[in-house]
Amino acid sequence: MTSGQPPRHDVAPQAHDHHRAGHPVDPYTGSANAPQFWLRSGPMLPQRTWQRSTRSPIIVISSLAAMALAAVAVAALLVGTVNRTSFTARGVVVCPTAEAQALQIGPGATVQIYDETGGELSTTTLGQRRSGDGGRCEMPFRAHDVESGRDGYVIRIGDVLQETVSESALSSGVVLRPVS
Repeated sequence: MTSGQPPRHDVAPQAHDHHRAGHPVDPYTGSANAPQFWLRSGPMLPQRTWQRSTRSPIIVISSLAAMALAAVAVAALLVGTVNRTSFTARGVVVCPTAEAQALQIGPGATVQIYDETGGELSTTTLGQRRSGDGGRCEMPFRAHDVESGRDGYVIRIGDVLQETVSESALSSGVVLRPVS
């Protein structure tokens, strides 16, 4: 038994046979039957064995290409890191023992970084006192986006401490000691 209804044979005839529902209508001539295209019978199409035979080489070649692109990306990152135009200056100032220096060199004191020609590159402040290597008192500083490629950098703290340092020392963390 099927769930569909049996076809009806007592359907009333349509007044306009060329405008029946469900049939395509040509806007210029009225009723139009859509053309139907059928393949001619003939032999089976040949199987595409080339896809199976080239699958492994394509996988290997695309994997090598992906690794080459990854290597190019890593090389670009390394070159960009080496040739960057700025760096973060880091360092510590050993706490001064002389009272006159201790008044000017303390937490919150201004740290100015100049290039060798006297142009100011960055300004920051000294951090809070802390115990450093061997229990010595020191105050850290950090200045971001200092231009690189200078011959020397002049670090000035207040009016009592001024030292010239190299870029490598400044980027790795310089230790400044006020002279008493």
